[in-house]
Amino acid sequence: MSLPSVDDARAWIGARSPRGIAIRVAAVVAVLALAGGLAFYAYFGVFAHHAPAEVRESVRADGNVTVSEEYGGFVVSDAGPDVERLGVVFYPGGRVAPDAYLPTAARIAERANVTVVVPKLRANLAVFSVGRADAVLAGERNVSRWVVGGHSLGGAMACRYAGNHPEAVDGLLLVGAYCDRPVRGIPALAVVGTRDSVLDRGQFADSRDNLPADATVERIQGMNHSQAGWYTGQRGDRPARIGTGTAHRRLAAAVADWLCDEFDRCAVDASPPTLDGPLSSARERAAPARVDGEP
Repeated sequence: MSLPSVDDARAWIGARSPRGIAIRVAAVVAVLALAGGLAFYAYFGVFAHHAPAEVRESVRADGNVTVSEEYGGFVVSDAGPDVERLGVVFYPGGRVAPDAYLPTAARIAERANVTVVVPKLRANLAVFSVGRADAVLAGERNVSRWVVGGHSLGGAMACRYAGNHPEAVDGLLLVGAYCDRPVRGIPALAVVGTRDSVLDRGQFADSRDNLPADATVERIQGMNHSQAGWYTGQRGDRPARIGTGTAHRRLAAAVADWLCDEFDRCAVDASPPTLDGPLSSARERAAPARVDGEP
């Protein structure tokens, strides 16, 4: 079977009206757009990173915290009787589902006695849901002060939200992320794993001035990018040198200590974890731009 020649193509086009050709072209474009949209949805939605089922269930079964499904994601609070007045809205990283952050949210909620909200983002991409915190701040009426933050892309979009809502945001929390817009006038914490090779270290250093001048930087030895949550398969990430449970304990300790310092939210037990040695992180206030990784 031979392919049609150029003359054949010209003859075919000449035999049809411009309107008919336009309809056929539009149909082809529509089919391609639909196929592209379905592929996009499947990649970022259906095949998003989730925590293993047993991990999700273990958090739900933990008597030290309460877990409810709200905002398309989760609200995690300390199970104590006191009403929590400080909340953390945490935007997931790109292509990561909210349930991947349940273990870290539970540890932070319990250790710092705060409410942690991990909302669902459109297509699991924070760039499409920068204003997602609006619904959370309006819906959690018992909370009077809010820290907004996130992981990776979620952290960058949390920076934009904080910069656009200075009257509503009291603090900024970044994990494996940097700000691409200036944020001023509030406490800020940036946590970086030394094995994180997904975070662009050059951009992190170059954008340091976008954080408040007295921002705190925590470096957790041996932690990689995906250990901000509980999932695997992060493209470009280096293998961690600590277990995921250990990373979560150290991350929760770093965040709780910062909340204690900045918001007078001291945990019941503010001592470092004892199951796997002391908290292995380096804290810097008004940190220099350079953030080193492990070899």
